[in-house]
Amino acid sequence: MGAVAEAEHYVHSVATKELPFLLTSCCPSWSMLAKKFFPETIDKISNALTPMVATARKIKEEHPEASVVFIGPCASKKLEASRRTIRSDVDFVITFEELAGMFEAKGIDLENVGAKAKMEDATGAGRGYGVAGGVANAIEECIREYYPDVDVNIEHAESLSECRKILMLAKAGKKNGCLIEGMACPGGCVAGAGTNIPIPQATKEVAGFKAAAAKKIPEMETGKGMEK
Repeated sequence: MGAVAEAEHYVHSVATKELPFLLTSCCPSWSMLAKKFFPETIDKISNALTPMVATARKIKEEHPEASVVFIGPCASKKLEASRRTIRSDVDFVITFEELAGMFEAKGIDLENVGAKAKMEDATGAGRGYGVAGGVANAIEECIREYYPDVDVNIEHAESLSECRKILMLAKAGKKNGCLIEGMACPGGCVAGAGTNIPIPQATKEVAGFKAAAAKKIPEMETGKGMEK
């Protein structure tokens, strides 16, 4: 959903030279870094909702009484979920490490628990978000599919030090025309503070999960209503 919205934002803002560049919005630590130390870039951060918030709002829309729990490797999502505009959408944020601890405390062995249903509706583009470069790649694929006449320039940085460097270059006018993906953790979300498996293993698992998707990119209309 978010990839389509960010693709549209790039096409209508950067390709038209309304904005010099566009920053992705899905990593809260990256967004906070930009807002705090490079306030002049605030209007250049994509207006697309993060995957967590977009999914949570969709769930609340269809199931108003549901409690939404985000489970992942990202500790920064806890701060994101505590924001005034988001706290009513996401009820709890639990990291993989915390969840593993809960299972261990309760004596639950996942090897002996069968899945009730397979998740078949996520696209390959969305499934690849968790690794560095995955977000930018998803947006690029959407632009090439839905806006074939638009050239897109991709840049990405992983780790806060590299994110800071690329923001300094963007501020200096060295990244004009670019879609810039920033991820605070080296390797992407799979390397978040709450992960519980080696990063290379997680990266490989995500690649396999992405390749197994029945659909490559989301439909154009799924990007509607995904803006902040």
